[in-house]
Amino acid sequence: PASAYAIQNRGGRGVKGMTRREEDIAQTMFTCSSHDYIMFFTTKGKVYRLKGYEIPEGSRQSKGMNVINVVPLMADEKITTILPCTVKDDEERYLCMVTAKGIIKRTRLSEFKNTRKSGIIALSIDEGDELAHVRMTDGDNNLLVATKKGKAIHFNEHQVRSMGRTARGVKAITLREGDEVIGMAVVEEGKQILTVTETGYGRQSSCDDYRVQSRGGKGLTNYRVSKFGDVAQIAMVDEENDVILISSDGIVIRIAADSISKFARPSKGVRVMKVKDGERIITMSITEKETEEPEEVEKTEENGEVVTESLTPPQTEEE
Repeated sequence: PASAYAIQNRGGRGVKGMTRREEDIAQTMFTCSSHDYIMFFTTKGKVYRLKGYEIPEGSRQSKGMNVINVVPLMADEKITTILPCTVKDDEERYLCMVTAKGIIKRTRLSEFKNTRKSGIIALSIDEGDELAHVRMTDGDNNLLVATKKGKAIHFNEHQVRSMGRTARGVKAITLREGDEVIGMAVVEEGKQILTVTETGYGRQSSCDDYRVQSRGGKGLTNYRVSKFGDVAQIAMVDEENDVILISSDGIVIRIAADSISKFARPSKGVRVMKVKDGERIITMSITEKETEEPEEVEKTEENGEVVTESLTPPQTEEE
């Protein structure tokens, strides 16, 4: 449950997010319903689909089940994006997929309606490349693609024609040597673009700071990585969101989005999480703002006296 991660102040150390093996790291996190379809996209360009309740539930510290026990992955195949899907059959939606080397593709969600247990092809991948990020759109959204070395490009999804499942895609951004795509966001009115670095800094910026360009260009400067460290991830947020950050040593912190100051690009921003030497922020998740509600109570009368009992069951130490 998302409630397992209590709200904390910005710049704190965080709490342990899960038990893990020495060589393993937490990579992604999202919120969904147990009745949502969950789509698993892999580095090889395949997609698998499960119901939320088919994934075993665990406590915040538990290790979880090996993904191979729920999704039949190949030996050299890794999960790169996990996407909750709550779309009704009569709604037209698209999946926008971008690879680490900047190739983007847009396909109707209905193309994935009959996903087999063994998975189906989502896009064709060039040798040496891999699928990096997948986002769902309504067919008329603007997209922001950001890179590890501080570049970002803003364009409308109409510049990427709709293609079949097995198509390769087209160029989203021209990358410099040593750079790669680390994030893609669907631009939403009234929201800010949150940029977080591997070194623990972050800032919110207005979408107006990123002028709309043509697909395939070099983009604009989003962050000065030579001074402040490589970019870890980007996302769209507003004051009704909380931000959950995950570091490479398995530490998780949840902070209010409105505690992160707003600056124009390519400002450094503020510290959002303390990161030890040799560690880095891997990714982040956006969830609804946590609101503290008074504990519910039940009042009964015993021998003329009013007795108050908590409706919340007592928690064990592990819970």
